Amino acid sequence: MVDRGGAAFGRWGRLVLAVVALAFGAPSLWAQGTTGKLEGTVNDPSGQPVAGAQVLVRGTSLGAVTNSAGYWFINSVPAGTYTLMAVYIGFQPNEVRNVRVLADQTLTVNFDLQSAVELGTITVSVQQNPIVPRDQVATKSIVSGNLISDLPIDNVREVLALQPGVVESGKNAGLSIRGGRAGEAAVYVDGALVRSTQTGSQRLNVGVNALEEASITTGALGAEFSDAQSGVISYITKGGGPTWDGALQYETDEFAGNNSVGLNRAEVSLGGPIMGNLTFFVAGTIDGQQSARRGKGAADYPTYVIAG
Repeated sequence: MVDRGGAAFGRWGRLVLAVVALAFGAPSLWAQGTTGKLEGTVNDPSGQPVAGAQVLVRGTSLGAVTNSAGYWFINSVPAGTYTLMAVYIGFQPNEVRNVRVLADQTLTVNFDLQSAVELGTITVSVQQNPIVPRDQVATKSIVSGNLISDLPIDNVREVLALQPGVVESGKNAGLSIRGGRAGEAAVYVDGALVRSTQTGSQRLNVGVNALEEASITTGALGAEFSDAQSGVISYITKGGGPTWDGALQYETDEFAGNNSVGLNRAEVSLGGPIMGNLTFFVAGTIDGQQSARRGKGAADYPTYVIAG
């Protein structure tokens, strides 16, 4: 005799337990967001709201339709730089470029449509992001990936150490925030907490060519960051766009002759569309040297030799 009811209960019981564990056992997965919000209004030449206008995020499937007050909003927009377009029958399309979406922040973009004399004309403008987002209540510094790629650095910790209240510890454990010990900060990569269960320090490094945004929160932490003792560091990696984009960088000091330590470093990245709105992005970094470093922190760098 087979107890089918008991077997069914066992399956459903395991399912319920899995859902409960996912909801309550891993809250850190949602603690640090990787998306932002866009909002604004669409008005006609006289300043009156336009109802039913479409607002599209170019290169994605995201969009919204204005209500009777001309207001629109789009949630869950991945951090990055986009081009927005507002269209409505009888008006010229309006395009706003260089709209940078920040994680966990709200950005307002307003459109002023012009009457269409000849269809096909597009009004193009450039968005200027505010220095401090209006809904930012914590002491937080945000560094865009474009700035990181322009700086002469090979580790994102070097640019974060330039922010107020942050000091480079010189250890693998991490940065020192507001006088705290290295490794006390909670580090998130794409919204997931990355931390060693033994030492509590960060054990995952993100290449500078793979970053879309890096932020560090040094004060007024929210209740969701209860495990962060001194601050929160968040890295958001790049995503592919509607066009192909790639970069290759190589560094060496072997031109220095006898003063060379045999240092070589290569960075490569590639991203673009696959099919429809499906995109990809990959990046990698490899470095090493043929002779040992000297001085403080020398043991933290690997040494390699040429085979044969």
